Amino acid sequence: MTLPPEMAGRFLPSVDRLENAMRASRRAFDRGDFEGALRENDVAIQLKPEYDAAWLLRGHIFRKDGNIPGAIEAFARALRINGESQEGWIALASALHTVGRFQEEGEAYDRLLEIHPRSIEAWIDKGAALHELGDYRGAIACYDKVLAIRPEHAAAWSNKGAAFLRLDEDAAASRCIDEALQLDPDFFDAMANRVLLYRKGKRPGETVFWADRALRLREAPWLWYVKGLAHLRLGESTLALKAFERALALDPKSKEARAGLRKAQALRETTDFYRGVYECFGTHLAGDPGCEACEIRARCREVTP
Repeated sequence: MTLPPEMAGRFLPSVDRLENAMRASRRAFDRGDFEGALRENDVAIQLKPEYDAAWLLRGHIFRKDGNIPGAIEAFARALRINGESQEGWIALASALHTVGRFQEEGEAYDRLLEIHPRSIEAWIDKGAALHELGDYRGAIACYDKVLAIRPEHAAAWSNKGAAFLRLDEDAAASRCIDEALQLDPDFFDAMANRVLLYRKGKRPGETVFWADRALRLREAPWLWYVKGLAHLRLGESTLALKAFERALALDPKSKEARAGLRKAQALRETTDFYRGVYECFGTHLAGDPGCEACEIRARCREVTP
């Protein structure tokens, strides 16, 4: 069909303007110009109000700019237009997670899994949402879905271990964390879960050892705090002091770290034991001292039962 000249003149430039507005919005978004991105996004939506890609982009702009309610509204609008968008459901669920709406987050993943039942990202993120809600068995079931599809998924093993840890099933937690670290020896989350496992088991030497390894990869105030508590249990007041000071440098508002710092200062008035190089428990890696160089080899069993 040949359009009349007056119709062609109106229609074709609108398509060009829509594409140009979307490209300009994405470029502005990529360089951090959120005001410019929204201005061009407004143009695209005015040209085609029922364009799901424009609403998705609007949601991402709002999310990056810290307007989470606006992002949720935009993602929901995109999904009303195209309810089978995997990107849309994941983006909506992620925004809901940010504001602690975990029940709705889980429902969003359920909708996505009806459409894409083998979505690994949806299963693992739904497990995380259930974990936040305290449904640890439900979370484990989600991680098992991931592992049935991809047995080598280190994050699923680590998250499953964290859920078992909350259920006080420490042996199962340890097996899962071991599996995660075997698959990815530098996986921070699995190291952090092992730190929590050893802290719970009142094994301060191994708590310090794994905290040190995790902190080589990424600093976290809670990890420095847990390391400080382990040093306190070992009578190492100076090392505890340094750990709490670092925790407070990263999070000056931490009441727990400040209380730990006071305990370390008080302990140092009477006790300050230094063991030297930390024991490896038979797991030393490249860069760690071997047994022959260990300063406490003769007392290696003293720290951990």
